[in-house]
Amino acid sequence: MAGKRILVAQMTRMGDVLQTSPLVRALRLRHPDAHITAMIRRMGKPIAERNPDINDVIEYEEDETYLDLKSEDADRLLKAYNDADAIVQRIKAGHYDIAYNCTHSLCSAMLFKLAGIPEVIGAHLSEDWRYVWRGRGPNYFITSVLHRDANDLNICDSFRYFMEAPPATQGLVMEIDDKARVEAKAMLAQHGIGAHDFVVCFQLGASDRDKRWPEERFAQLAKLLIEKYNARIVLLGVESEAPLGKKFDEFAPGAAVHLFGKTSIAQVAAILERSRALVTNDTGTMHIAAAMRCPIVLLSVGYVHFRETGPYGAGHCAIEVRRDDAGRSDMRGRDTAGASGILAEHALRAVELLMSVTPGGIPALDDDATLSHVDMFWSGFAPDGCLQWYPVIRRPAADADIIRMAYRPMWLDYFDSRRDRQNELESIRQIAARYDLSDDAAFWTNTREALNGFAEICGRGARMTRELMSMLSGKGSMRHAQTRARELMALDEDTRVYAELNRACKPLVAIARFERDNMEGADPALLAKTTLTIYENTQERARALIEKLQMVQDALSAQGRH
Repeated sequence: MAGKRILVAQMTRMGDVLQTSPLVRALRLRHPDAHITAMIRRMGKPIAERNPDINDVIEYEEDETYLDLKSEDADRLLKAYNDADAIVQRIKAGHYDIAYNCTHSLCSAMLFKLAGIPEVIGAHLSEDWRYVWRGRGPNYFITSVLHRDANDLNICDSFRYFMEAPPATQGLVMEIDDKARVEAKAMLAQHGIGAHDFVVCFQLGASDRDKRWPEERFAQLAKLLIEKYNARIVLLGVESEAPLGKKFDEFAPGAAVHLFGKTSIAQVAAILERSRALVTNDTGTMHIAAAMRCPIVLLSVGYVHFRETGPYGAGHCAIEVRRDDAGRSDMRGRDTAGASGILAEHALRAVELLMSVTPGGIPALDDDATLSHVDMFWSGFAPDGCLQWYPVIRRPAADADIIRMAYRPMWLDYFDSRRDRQNELESIRQIAARYDLSDDAAFWTNTREALNGFAEICGRGARMTRELMSMLSGKGSMRHAQTRARELMALDEDTRVYAELNRACKPLVAIARFERDNMEGADPALLAKTTLTIYENTQERARALIEKLQMVQDALSAQGRH
């Protein structure tokens, strides 16, 4: 009997293809005999081809089709049609049972609709051709950017939960052959780097200027590493990033080997595999290093949110400037330079930790004046199976830390209510052990009151919806039904305002509103039934969050007694 035929679509950047590999690995573990196809852009092909869990690859350049459609040129419009038709026919020929669409584009949703795949998780078109998202994991994924301060799940785990109750995978998947290793060894040897040299790679570039640590700081770090470890510094990147290397040389001439544009993906992976560390901005190179189990220092600057997009693996270090808006997606041009930014000395401390901590360990540093304006975090997989970032510098838990610690198990319950409760409790204990108890007693009371109040609002919405359903079934006039529908719309606005006034409720409101906007169909009775489910589920999440909050408080209090 033939195995299941699965399509996984990820038509964004190269790093995103790697970040989808835990989902592909989980699918392979669940369905060993399945035929798994990856649908990707051309740039992602070298990654997909080195994933042993993938049987086949479909290339699709969505940007090219979009530009053809936008051109208003008859020949290019015809080309766009023919290209789209060819892809649809290619997908149809695959006879896929299910598709996981990790690309949130209208084009990808339309292609899957036209191809007639029986089940699509993620971005899709409804029966009446509305753009919708299907699945609890996708709903969380698309709304998490709206409440990043409460998001404690790496994007790889978010993708993994596109599946129902996925198995744990704990790492990115990419394999290279000995040919790449031999080529990388020869390339390094050309620059006098031998097998026993202490190699540290730098990635100076990033997809956005705001995500880049200054070249001057990289140069200062290179000097410190050379002094301490006699390190050989290798600058990685594409050819267009070579000017960054020239800027680096202005501050540290001759300190590094430049390999901009000289390496294939496999060769970069092989170089990182034999390196002692990668110091990097948030880039695709970082994800290749994580796949190769190369220890990473992530410089989390600008609007980078390391909890969400940082390296998916254990034993990496992220450094971030201490500020309330750290990681917010609307923050631009922040904390990359200046006296209050991440300094070369901070990055050196992180490299020293990578060199000294035994596998599986989590380091600890005293909160001294040299670290007062930065936070450092260490990655590891928690007992709940997901990546966790543990504070290296022990400090009192801020309100945002507590809310994040409570939301994590609540979201995991949302994905899978059958989870192991002992693992959940142990995960909370482990992260709480890295913080001191906050002395803000009012926070706990106020947060519980806010969540209870929100649960009551959801209960009122559920009652009103039941009344609307009764009216729609013929037990009331349509005029009264219309009035009740308007009252429910007003209640939606009340919940939005309530969330703005009560920070702990914002993620609950964000996903509930998305679920409401994402409803399928036009039958008023069916829409009312779905609305009722949303209110009931949201009320349940609010109550569950109160329970998780208590678990966090108990765990923090226990730390305070030791």
